[in-house]
Amino acid sequence: MGIRTKLIASFFVVALIPLLLLTFINKQTTEKALTDNAKQALSAAAKETANRIDAFIDGNLNAVRVEAILPGLARYLSLTPKQRDDSPEMQLAIETLIRLSRKDMLNVLSYALLDLKGKNVLDTKTSNISKDESVENYFKEPLKTGFSFVSSMKLSPTIPDLITVFFSSPVRNAKGDILGVLRVSYNATVVQQLVTRRTEQAGAKSFAILLDENNIYLAHSTAPKLIFKSIVPLPTDVVTQLQWEGRLPNFPVKELATNESKLKQALDHKQPYVISSLEAAGNQVDLIAIAYLQYKPWSVLFAQPLAVALAPVEKQIRDAMFLFSLIASVVTIIAFVIGQLVTKQIIYLNNIVSHFTAGNLDIRVKINSKDEIGQLAKSFNNMALQLQTSFETLEHRVQERTEELVIANRKLELLANMDGLTQIANRRCFDHYLALEHTRHQREQNPLALIMIDIDYFKVYNDSYGHQGGDECLIKVAQEIAKVTQRPTDLVARYGGEEFAVILSNTDIKGALKVAKTIQTAIASLQIPHQNSQVSNYITLSMGVASLVPTLEQNLETLISYADQALYAAKEQGRNRAIAHRY
Repeated sequence: MGIRTKLIASFFVVALIPLLLLTFINKQTTEKALTDNAKQALSAAAKETANRIDAFIDGNLNAVRVEAILPGLARYLSLTPKQRDDSPEMQLAIETLIRLSRKDMLNVLSYALLDLKGKNVLDTKTSNISKDESVENYFKEPLKTGFSFVSSMKLSPTIPDLITVFFSSPVRNAKGDILGVLRVSYNATVVQQLVTRRTEQAGAKSFAILLDENNIYLAHSTAPKLIFKSIVPLPTDVVTQLQWEGRLPNFPVKELATNESKLKQALDHKQPYVISSLEAAGNQVDLIAIAYLQYKPWSVLFAQPLAVALAPVEKQIRDAMFLFSLIASVVTIIAFVIGQLVTKQIIYLNNIVSHFTAGNLDIRVKINSKDEIGQLAKSFNNMALQLQTSFETLEHRVQERTEELVIANRKLELLANMDGLTQIANRRCFDHYLALEHTRHQREQNPLALIMIDIDYFKVYNDSYGHQGGDECLIKVAQEIAKVTQRPTDLVARYGGEEFAVILSNTDIKGALKVAKTIQTAIASLQIPHQNSQVSNYITLSMGVASLVPTLEQNLETLISYADQALYAAKEQGRNRAIAHRY
């Protein structure tokens, strides 16, 4: 065998086989890394979405529990049916339900009071009054357990494509006796939006799914036609029961299910991940992350086609094959033009290539001759430089992209905490900040104050000046309140509709009242015309003021309740005033 043949064989063994091995190992490593990264991204999105849904459920359970203790509701239910009609208690209860329904005018469908027989005695949707709701679990469960309750999603029996979810809580009198149930009907679109919100951040072509305890689709970001179908066929008696409850449409059984048995097995075993093909995704192989809710036996799934997650591997293989071909060509050319006299230089080159393929990208060939070996060394150095530059450029681009994503996330977080109309903090920011301040003031044992503000006769204002005029009024009022409260630790937020809230740190009731009076004076100075107001020719405010030193008993729900009660007192005493809650 000639020297050139031996050199070719040697170079192929020394240079190309390690490269192939490195490519194979790198492929396996990259596939695992990409799969792990995709799992982490999908799992983070699924867990965050599950937390968002849990927070939505928890917030509404707490809200309906607090709302159910409002005195106007218990007073009305404590009357006999004959005493209720046209009574002051009835007017107060109606006004209370209407005000509560305005906290989320987009998603709240109705607020209702049910008596102990399940009869709808008051409802913001008047067509529901006198309806018998005694068979509904949102009526029976609060009476049975004494706690607030959230229902499963149900199809509306009267409105096509409307999906509802109900929150309820027992209404008690001062002795603790249950007089009835406060029921809130929500448009379940708000839950479905929570599911689909994070799909873009979870990765390219990812999609989200929400399943209930029977593995029925409650939300699907890419295939809404699957909603209210189960991932596997359900027993006939279960289907019949769910259809009777309004949780499945009245379709034939074969049209109410897909066939995702592998996914069903993963859910039964509480697996965090599964690789399976889904019918709605064209039977492509998907990587699926699963998160489970705390308040409902539901599961959130985030999926991404496995081919999309591993797409960089295909490019890497193409690049490796190109590099393999390039090196093979160089090796062949060099082997044919060198001889026995340059064996030492060949060995030297072989060592350089070995180090380079092992990952030392800074290494270069030091041969200054102008013959074939020198040219080969020069070619290798140029190739190494280009490859090293490519890696550095890639790392720089990755860093730039990471910085852009950080900036984008910060902008999204800012938008998530700001009310889009008034440009002050929104309800989400208010709830989060009040919880933080409550914890801090409980630890430091300092007073924490809260002012609840309502624009007097704002519905009449909207009717008189139009919704655009109403929006402009809300903006002026919000910005003026923000000017008055300029301490860094204070927060002005839009609580809902025409309601605002001011959190005052380290402030007792006297100081909070002073701030409320200052706000009242500032709003009066704006002289925003309100020709149909019953208290003034200009926009006025009713304010409820509360302050307490937080303890385990005096929690943030207590503070909100005190401020809310004071706000009611301000309205009952003629509006256009600030009333402090007295213990």
